[in-house]
Amino acid sequence: MTGFTIIEPGLLEWRSATVDEDGFAETIQFHTDADLSPLDAIFRARVTRVDGTLDMAFLDLGDGLAGAMNLRRAKLLVKGRADSISDCVREGDMLTVQVLAEPSALEGKALPVTPRPRLLGRYVVVEAGGARLNFSKDLGPKAQKALAPLLTDMASNAALIVRSHAGSVPPAAVAAEAGMLMNALWGMADKPGMLFAHSPMAQALLAAPHDDGEILIEGGSALADAKAMAARYWPDVADRLKPYKGKTAAFEEYGVNEAVEEALSDRIDLPSGGWISITPTPALTAVDVNMGGALKGRNAGEAKLITNMEAAMAVAWHLRFQDIGGLVVVDFIDMSSKGHARELMNTVDAAFKNDTVPVQHTGLSQFGLMEINRKRSGLSLRDRMIVRAAPSARAQAQALQLLRDGVRAANRAEPGALVIAAPEGTKRWLEARTDVTDSLREATGRDVVIEGAAEPAVWLRA
Repeated sequence: MTGFTIIEPGLLEWRSATVDEDGFAETIQFHTDADLSPLDAIFRARVTRVDGTLDMAFLDLGDGLAGAMNLRRAKLLVKGRADSISDCVREGDMLTVQVLAEPSALEGKALPVTPRPRLLGRYVVVEAGGARLNFSKDLGPKAQKALAPLLTDMASNAALIVRSHAGSVPPAAVAAEAGMLMNALWGMADKPGMLFAHSPMAQALLAAPHDDGEILIEGGSALADAKAMAARYWPDVADRLKPYKGKTAAFEEYGVNEAVEEALSDRIDLPSGGWISITPTPALTAVDVNMGGALKGRNAGEAKLITNMEAAMAVAWHLRFQDIGGLVVVDFIDMSSKGHARELMNTVDAAFKNDTVPVQHTGLSQFGLMEINRKRSGLSLRDRMIVRAAPSARAQAQALQLLRDGVRAANRAEPGALVIAAPEGTKRWLEARTDVTDSLREATGRDVVIEGAAEPAVWLRA
């Protein structure tokens, strides 16, 4: 059995997953409509404000979206020296920009944008800026000679970089993709709005691995549409598209949904009986390695090493599968043996060897901590699928604060019953402790009324 790819069409979002030769899900990717996620989309934008204090320019992208551009990116607009944002842009300027990230948009903030859009295809990369035609060093002279006449004119207005995969398809297909991306890059409009974004289907086809594995698509109409698009632009994909013929959903059949559930759980079990937990924070992702039941039938040194090695492999897999980027800190179980530490480091190196994005890591600190830096490529699986609840007050602490507030309110001169309004959990806590409310009545000389409310409050009711 060889590895293959599954594509699951959907409304506004397609998903794809790679399955290895053993039948295990390796990666999952989300291909989202630009109306939901404008990441990488190209917009015609109007500069609405230039802030010299912050050295930031703010832009109207249209459709209710706002963009923000810092001085470093704004300098790409000018050839000479630029000491401030005002040297680069002015209010009212119309620019073509590309959205660089989406998390801030999910928080209602301005989207970070660049005035030098860059579109990545299967065979070429097109980038605004200096006109040039570059070929990958892996492309031989014969391939370059066949492609140069087709691409030279296109490269007169932008940078066109031909990737190594262009050598595996007919030159006409490379030219077709380059022309499509060039047209997208240089679209114009007289008012703010989106100029170009790949459809979810196009994103799924672009993301297909560069190998010979089959690509299974659920649904006959989706398969027909995908074949038509692939035949026009990506012939290496077109020949591999096949119908998924299973009776159950493909993501269910091949365990992708199960892998997602495990990845999002609070505890990820290891074969030895140990487990890891993955906790994202605003600054980093923390991974805690725990012994669990790994000690059964083993001595302590052996159990620690086995658990740590399993954890290292699990961490590498989950960083890829969940697409976790940025700084990751792993708290391995402390080991006293230097030989065991070397074995663990060898396992770590092997586990990250085949990652598709750059990964760097430190050695083990004296406390058993390892820092890993993995290139961020967008929202992680957890960020896409889990909304973190806002912190809520503990019922007991909130109740005690309300009682203190109640005593102060009761000492006022105006008459009336003392009303304590509280969320349901705190209300139940107070109602279960009638001795406390009786003491409050006695201490204040007022009737005490406990009511439910979304927010805690205390007042006097005449």
